Amino acid sequence: MPTLYIHTGLHKTGTTSLQKAFFDNRAALARQNVLYPDAGLSQKPFNWGHHELAYAMRRRAGAQALWQSLRDEADASGLDKILVSSEELSLLPFPHFPGAEPYKLIAKIFEGYEIRHITYLRPQAELICSLYNHNVKAVGERRDILEFIADVTPRLEYQHYLNVAALGLGVQSIIVRRYTPQHLIDSDIISDIADLTGIDLDNGFDRPKAPLNPGLSSKGLEAMLLANRRYAEQPLRLQAERKRIIAQHPASAFHRPSLLTDEARSLIEALYLQKNRMVARRYLGSDEELFTPEPDMAPASAISES
Repeated sequence: MPTLYIHTGLHKTGTTSLQKAFFDNRAALARQNVLYPDAGLSQKPFNWGHHELAYAMRRRAGAQALWQSLRDEADASGLDKILVSSEELSLLPFPHFPGAEPYKLIAKIFEGYEIRHITYLRPQAELICSLYNHNVKAVGERRDILEFIADVTPRLEYQHYLNVAALGLGVQSIIVRRYTPQHLIDSDIISDIADLTGIDLDNGFDRPKAPLNPGLSSKGLEAMLLANRRYAEQPLRLQAERKRIIAQHPASAFHRPSLLTDEARSLIEALYLQKNRMVARRYLGSDEELFTPEPDMAPASAISES
């Protein structure tokens, strides 16, 4: 039976690097019986994921059409493994196609396939910091992080997100991985998902030389936040400053700037502790904590997005 792998992020878990690597290695993947399909690929520059598959889920009709085209491409390929990837899928469901309906549609369209829904989770406090880092770097965020948190709170409800997906696809289809150096194979997202999907990275697969879309270092974040505030009404000047700061201050893999006080971090961890335990119990079959204290440093070769 063929298998559909649906990689859904989360955001800021190495998705850009992973998607670029799979996109560039489509021929090598096909030789390994894996299809990284055309259906649903984003047409925007510097995007290599299947984001249109997520956006189509805003309405049932659009979702039906695009996901059926994915099924048609999968069947026509004759390959046993289909791998799609978009962190935008972690934003499901959308208001006009609510609840488990998107996942039930996928299950119906891909009847006869095994479906594996793969999600990489990271500690909620780390995700907040990483999303804030990205928005300061790329979106022009000017607020401090405590004001920013309210905007991303829905993304932190891992238990709810996974339970809704499981309602449509079945608990057996849900694969949870932890985006932390000690839990990823070789502390690397590409190595980890290759292991999950049976891809041999030593068989004609060209690895990326460096991570794409890295965050900013602590110094870079401070400089970019100042530029966002100073040049908010001067877009060309801000663009020039952004380019300079990003070039000069990239973050290392799994960089964790001290954006939250110890008190705020502890409060966030306590808020999600029980929910995370339920995730670990249901999807990992473990009574251990979902997230454990991380080492201070990750290997320099690791691919990540801070």
